[in-house]
Amino acid sequence: MGFFSAIGSFIGGVCSAVGSICSSIGGAVMGAVSALAPAIAPFLPVLGPIISILANLFTGKPEEEEPEEIGMKAELAGQEGVKPENFDSIGEYLDELRNNPKYQIDPEKLKNLTPEERQKYQLTGLGLYLKDIEEQQGITLSPTFLKTIPAMEKQGYKAEDIADLMQNMKNNGISDMGKCADYLRGDLQPGSEDRSKVYHSVKDMVEKHFADAKIDADEKIDDLKAAVKSNL
Repeated sequence: MGFFSAIGSFIGGVCSAVGSICSSIGGAVMGAVSALAPAIAPFLPVLGPIISILANLFTGKPEEEEPEEIGMKAELAGQEGVKPENFDSIGEYLDELRNNPKYQIDPEKLKNLTPEERQKYQLTGLGLYLKDIEEQQGITLSPTFLKTIPAMEKQGYKAEDIADLMQNMKNNGISDMGKCADYLRGDLQPGSEDRSKVYHSVKDMVEKHFADAKIDADEKIDDLKAAVKSNL
């Protein structure tokens, strides 16, 4: 088996394990968490920290909390029939996982997870963070949008920049972040209202990021488009 085949097999195995956790817990939210895993897994070293920071900024997630901890707690609570649909919001469900003593994880167990175990719990926790952001902010974080983030990161943009972009789009009346991916890939209709709104949202992010430097924002946007297309 070649190197890339082995990587693909590993990622597929981890995503399958996430699916098993989500299926055992049950409910539409966990089904959506499982569906996000294949978009996150290939870019986990980049997306993991960024999604965690976005959750800090948009949902009030405790900064010290690791996503694998939430993933383990979700699995543990699920064994008692506890799932997101038992609560009025995903945020309330996560608060239950964080605060109920029954779901506290032994630090040694958390420390001694195998790489495969850590990744499956990270992906579960990160998926829950994303669904919480979506619910609290009234936006959609599609797999296509998530896949553009590593390209943004390669261009020097940080989680805070991506948060600005998301807020810009929401303020401009775009709730589906996937339209940003469509714009950067050249898939939005030229002259359309959505294309104009996304362009201005991206431009505002770029100008804020480079606030201390003299730059051509459109050139930087072209660089970002090229990076996204090369990452497809």
